[in-house]
Order: sequence, then C-alpha cells, then structure tokens
Amino acid sequence: MAAPDQAGPSGKWESEEIRPAAQQRQVAGNWLKPITDALRVPFGALWDDPRGRPLILVSLLALVGVCALSCFILSVALLSNPPTPGPIGATAVVGPTAPITAALIINANNTPIPPGVPNRLTIGNATLDVVPVRPDDQGQWQYDRNAQKTAFWVVGTLVNYVMGLPASDENRALLDSLVPNDLLVLDTSVGTLRYRMAQTETIKVDEQGPLRNQSYPQLTLMLLNENGDERHAIVAHYTDEGTPNSLTPIGVPINLGDVRVTALNSRMLPGTTVGLPADQNYYQVNIQVTSLITRHLDASQFTAQLIDAAGNRYSISSQGSFASGGAGWTQGALSPGDTISATAGFEVPANMPGPKLEWSFTTEADNPYLARVIIPYEQIAVAPTSAPTAAPIAEVTILNVSITPEGNELRIVGTVRNTTGDFLPVSLRDLSLDSNGTLSPLNASLPAFPWSITAGETLAFQLTFARPPGGTSAVFTMFGQSFEIMGL
Repeated sequence: MAAPDQAGPSGKWESEEIRPAAQQRQVAGNWLKPITDALRVPFGALWDDPRGRPLILVSLLALVGVCALSCFILSVALLSNPPTPGPIGATAVVGPTAPITAALIINANNTPIPPGVPNRLTIGNATLDVVPVRPDDQGQWQYDRNAQKTAFWVVGTLVNYVMGLPASDENRALLDSLVPNDLLVLDTSVGTLRYRMAQTETIKVDEQGPLRNQSYPQLTLMLLNENGDERHAIVAHYTDEGTPNSLTPIGVPINLGDVRVTALNSRMLPGTTVGLPADQNYYQVNIQVTSLITRHLDASQFTAQLIDAAGNRYSISSQGSFASGGAGWTQGALSPGDTISATAGFEVPANMPGPKLEWSFTTEADNPYLARVIIPYEQIAVAPTSAPTAAPIAEVTILNVSITPEGNELRIVGTVRNTTGDFLPVSLRDLSLDSNGTLSPLNASLPAFPWSITAGETLAFQLTFARPPGGTSAVFTMFGQSFEIMGL
C-alpha cells in the first residue's frame, strides 16, 4: 500500500487572493447588491426579469443626461443675463470728528481765540502762578497748601477756567476786595485773556457743575480748604478789550482803569459845508465812555488827539465836535457805572495824509495811560490829466474833493479863472463827471448856473454830483481840463 503523497493537495487554495470563478463573480456582485435592491423596489417584477433590465438602465441614463443638459443650459442663461441687483438699503454716513479745540473757540470782535493753557493770573496788584490739578469725584483738590501765591487750575477747563486759591487770610481778603467790573488778567499759552468781575457765588465742595460747564467764556475762582462743605467763589466774565498804550482796532473797548472807552466810527466833513475854508475839513470820531469805579468822574478833564500818517497832531475842536449833528465833546460829571456818548471833532487840512490815522484818549492831560485807536483813512487824490493842446480859455483848480456824510454824493470844490479879455459864460455843457463811460448827474451847484465870469476874474465853486457807481476813480472835466479823482 502506497504511502500518502506529502506533496498532494491539502484541500485549500495556495493563495487566498485567488478564488474560483464562481466565488469571484459572487464577490464582484456584492457592491452592486444595494443598487439592485434599490431598483427592485420601484420596478418590481420588471427588474426581476433579466430581459427588462437593459430597458430600465437605458431609461435611467437618458434621464441623467436630460438633467445634465438642463443644468448646462440654465448656467449659460444665467451667465448671459445676470439678475438686476435690487435696491441697496441706505447706510449711515459718519462724518469726521472735529478737533476738540474747534468746539472751544471764543469769538472776540469777530476774531476766534483758541483755548490756551494758563500760566499766570493777575488780580489787581497781586500776581499768582498757575499750577494744574485734577480734583477727584468728591471735589477734593490735591494741592500744595503752602503755595499761597499760586492759583490751582482744573485741567481741562478751557472756556470756563476754574481755579482755586488756598484759603489764607490774604487770599480771602483779595477776593473780598473785588467789586463788579474789576479786571482780572489771565496769561495763557495763546495770549492774554481779560475778565470783568460779575458776581459772587457759594459752591458746595462736592458740586461738579462749575467744573463741567464749559458753555460760556468766564473765570471761576474759589477758595480751597475752607471750613464746612461750601466754598466762596467769584465769577468773572470774559471781555474783549484792548490795553492802554497799545494800538487797537476801531470798535474794540479799551480799559483805562477808571473808565472803558470805545471809538465807534468816524467821518470827514468837508469844510465848505460847515463854514470852513475850502482847504480845511472837520474829522469826527464818535465814542462811548463807561465809568468802572464807584466815585464820580469829571468828564470835562477827558482829552483826545488825532495824529495823521505824517505825524501831524490835531487837538479837540469844540465847533468840530458839534458840527453836522455831532454830540459834542465830554463834559460834566460821569456817575459810577454810567456811560456817556460824545464826538471828538478835529479841524484838519483837506489834504490830510493817510492811509491810517491814530486817535488817542485819556482821562487827564498828564495821565500816562492812553487809549490808542487805529483808524483806516484814505485820502481822496486828484491828479490832472494831460494838458489840452489848445490854449485854455479858463484856468481850473481843484481845492477839495469829498464824499458826503450820507455816502451817496461827491462834492468838488475849486476855482475857475477867466483867462480871456471878455465875459466867460459857464453852463452845464462845460463840465462833466465820468466814471468808466457813465456820466454822473449834477445834483447841486454853488453858485447856481449859469455863471458869467468877467475878464481876469476868479470864481470859487462847489459842485455836488451823484456818487459814481461801482468804480474807484472818476474824471472831472471843465473847459477841456480833466482831473482824475481816485480813492472813491
């Protein structure tokens, strides 16, 4: 009996990766089983019949193709005709924030004054250095109690400057001595600010209102470390006023200690209209003077002076101060707190030089403190044009040209001399006033037309024309002699 063959088959495949064909078909069909099961549910017996399966598969492939084609066509349509965007909702626009200094501007005499860091406070004859502090929410100030000559400024108060003084007997007497209209001067990094004592107040220690209220330009000054829960304070309002001995624009009040004076406006009065020779005029400055002290002042002691651009000085003229409705110069008693209006009149030459004048005022002749006001002034210039080619029958001279106080007429004062040996008749056709091709009508003449001038005689005349419109110059012509009038 033969021995068993050791190399014979063992009943297993040599490699597990190799399967009989039937088993391979079974494995390959396992991943299709979920699909066939899903198709069997809707199609039932049709799917179980092998002859119906190709029809089902072809139909499914056709359906997928139709869907793909539809998606492609829809995509092309959307790309060719994009949808019109709908209305966009309004969005909030936030503007730029203005710098904080723009909200803290003091307008004085139409000139903006930006806030500045204070460094010195002057009350009467007392001068105090300014040191910044930050009070806490309970109103407690951290400051040097030994610095009696110091004003402690609350940082951030730039319109209503809030300051505190140590509550010494000297500082208490200093504040108690202040009366309404007393001047307080605050030097800052942008210049000097001036305040007038307005009122006294009592402020609670923990009250934050005065510190936070920055709506009005003023100075709030209080005593620190007083007994109790209240503080004595004074409030001084900002004042736009000039200083003594410094040139100040017209319209700005000037403090002279005892009084405050303001030059309001000025005007020129042609001499021929007020009884003066043709080469002289009156120049008037209207003013207001307010008393700042508690005693009466003698207004008759007030003095004023006018200085032209060449340095010529003119004194007050009593007649010139009353001329053409002027109020006259100051006189009588000025009561405490009262204000008087007056006119400073000066007799000046018709050719007084410009382009500016200086008007000065003082309460006494020997007082070194002056109110000095700069006044724009343009002299009306008259220049003859080229000489005529033919010998003139008259010699024309212009003495004075001025604008009437109402501002709507031009007055020409001059002379005309008959250079012929016969009577010289003069009528309206012998003269004209032309501005850029526009003739100004003659409103009045002295003497009245017509004129008849004997041989060799000189006639003085005054002609009043309507003021030339819209120009700065005009040409006056008489008997062929022309004069250009500039500065209108």
